[in-house]
Parts: sequence; structure tokens; C-alpha cells
Amino acid sequence: MLKSWLAAVVFTALGLSTQSVVSADEWDARADAIIGQMTQIDVSEVMTEDAWEVDEDKVREFAKMRVGSYLTSPLNNGGVNGTYMWTTEKWREVVTKIQDITMEENGGHPMVYGVDSVHGAIFVKGAVLFGQQINGGASFNPDLVYEQGRVTGRDTEASGVPWIFSPILGISRNPLWPRTFETFGEDPHLNSVMGEAIIRGMQSNNNTAACMKHWLVYTKTPTGHDKDAVQVSDYDMLTYFLPPFKAAVDAGMLSAKSGIEQVVGNNSFSYFNGLYPIGTYSEADLATAKEMASKAEYTITVIGEETYVLMSTEA
Repeated sequence: MLKSWLAAVVFTALGLSTQSVVSADEWDARADAIIGQMTQIDVSEVMTEDAWEVDEDKVREFAKMRVGSYLTSPLNNGGVNGTYMWTTEKWREVVTKIQDITMEENGGHPMVYGVDSVHGAIFVKGAVLFGQQINGGASFNPDLVYEQGRVTGRDTEASGVPWIFSPILGISRNPLWPRTFETFGEDPHLNSVMGEAIIRGMQSNNNTAACMKHWLVYTKTPTGHDKDAVQVSDYDMLTYFLPPFKAAVDAGMLSAKSGIEQVVGNNSFSYFNGLYPIGTYSEADLATAKEMASKAEYTITVIGEETYVLMSTEA
């Protein structure tokens, strides 16, 4: 009996020893792939300076690095050759070219493209533009705001872009804050109702992902200065600031973006895990991460088990 038991142990050990072991090179490759997927590129970085066309060599280089996303419009900071917006045809030409090269070099894995269509597809020529969100809030008409979202999603999708960095769901708490007009107002319930409506509208075509922002208390600036540090009680956070974001998640929101404020000495996304965990993609500002990581009291961590997307944008 003892011999049989020993034999079983020996053969089990031998069997375990024959299992494949992941090499250091394989781990490095996996790490490179993950870092690449978390990296986002301003599309201006892959455009030629003269004709403002896609530089295929640059896209190919980024594709080999497994870059996961491209962002915004190359005309975001001003017109080029007298052009301030692209037509849907031009947008699709650019996005398709970047996508084809990316998948060719990246084992068939696609990239995702995102823009700030915050009150209509503002980078698309001929798209319907709307007033800012404060106008939608003042209408007290969720059906109207739903239509605003639907048209925004439609026009953005027409350009070949599936990811919208909108809506803004922070409640306005200081009239001195210069971005108050981007919100639905100061009331948590109104923000919840309007946020739910515009998200359902944006995602109604089943090809567009909305992105709620800016998690969680970015709008609670004590001085009115943008990006100011915030102090907030748990009660106020849960009672006033969380409801619009919870309503967005309940409405099927597909992505999230953090604010760039410091909350009682913590990165605002540190409140994401455990407070209201959701199975979606999370997005944070690379510029903020760099700024906060440079201070000893802050650490940048991956939240939960979902993809944590770092991006370089001030939107």
C-alpha cells in the first residue's frame, strides 16, 4: 500500500514537471501587449505635416507596439489648410486605414477610436450640433435629450467612430466653475434622468459606446478653479454625486472616464473600486496620472479586474 502511494506521488510529480513553463520572454511579450492596449494615441501623431494624411509607417510602428486606441480629431486645435471639420467620407477613410494597418500588424486585433461628441458630432462636417448640456437640463424634457443622444450617436457612427466621450454627469456645485454649462445642472435627480436618457439615445444604434465623465466629484471645486482639489464627505458623495453615475450604469453605459481632481488626498478613481463596481472599461487621464504619480502621497493603481485605459487628453 505504501509503495503504491509513493508511486502515485512520484508519477504525479513527474507529470507536473513536464507541464509547460512560461518563459521570461513570453511574460515580456504579454506585458508589452497589455501596455500597448492601454496606450492611446492622439491621431495628430500619425498624420503627415504637409498633406495631413495618414502616415502609414507611423501607424504600422504603433500597431507593432499593440497600441489599442486612437483619439480626437487632428483639427482639434485649429484648422488645417482652411479645413476645420472632416466629412464622414474623410473620417471613414482615415479610421479604416488606421484600422486595416493595425489589424494587419497586430494579429487581427482591432483598435478603437474615440472622440468628444459632447453636444453633437462636433468634428464631423454636416452633423447636427446642439446646445450644451445645461440647455438640455433646462428643458426638463428627457425625450428631447434622448433624441440629442440618438442623433449624436448616429452622426458619430456615420464617421466610423464608435466611442463617444460623453455625457458629463457631474452636478454643478459652484457657479464660478468655468465648465458649469457642460453639465445638466445642480440637481442630482435631474442629472440622473437626463444622463440616463442621453446614454440610451447614444447607444441606441448598438454600435456606439457612450462614456460617462468625470467620475466622481470633479465638479465640486471649492474655489471655482478647474481641476481644483476637493474635500467631500462620504454622505455628500453618495447622496449627491453618485446617483447620476449609478443611473448611467443602470442604463447600460459602456465606459467611464475619471475626473482629474484630487479627492481628500486620493485619486478620484480610488473610489471606483468597491463603491460602485461595474463590468465596463474605465478611462483616466494620462496627464493626471503623471502629475499625481510625481507626488509621493499618490499612487496610480489598476482598479478591479477590468481594463484600465490611460489616455493623454484634457477633455
